[in-house]
Amino acid sequence: MFKYLSFKLCFHYYTTTTIMMSIISLFIFLLISTMTSTSSCQLDLIRRLLGPTQIHGMLYCAIDGSVIYGQMIPTFPNAEVQMQCGAGTVVSSVKTDATGNFSILIDAPRLMLPFLLTNCTLVVTTPLFDCNAELPSFGVLVSPLQLIGNTFHGLFNVTNFIPVGFRFVNNI
Repeated sequence: MFKYLSFKLCFHYYTTTTIMMSIISLFIFLLISTMTSTSSCQLDLIRRLLGPTQIHGMLYCAIDGSVIYGQMIPTFPNAEVQMQCGAGTVVSSVKTDATGNFSILIDAPRLMLPFLLTNCTLVVTTPLFDCNAELPSFGVLVSPLQLIGNTFHGLFNVTNFIPVGFRFVNNI
């Protein structure tokens, strides 16, 4: 009889403990799920406000850095392209690849997009002489930016800019 009573008490204890642990586990799961969904919404808002900005283009070996339709103009490889804002502050700097393409990726808040459009320019600091000996060895190519839209890359909403058109400037 004592064995049966002992087994019954022991079984009751384990059953009660198991049920309590299940309830506690369910509560913790629901609590974490609620916190995670709130965090996802907050992260989505942050991602929209702080998504990356990409500036990409192709640089040609010409006095205006762009292509003239109907003519074969070589690209400008290994040229330094800087993004400068305000009074010439360099925000980012990249080199064009072997085909003259460049891509600048910055983390700029969406609230700064009007500032980027009005106060920032792309500046090619490598002399044109480096790609064609007939072009000047002084001056730089400068281009304002143009917003072309947004694309999604994985979880991020990327804002895309391109150069409007490069022009030759003797001095900055």
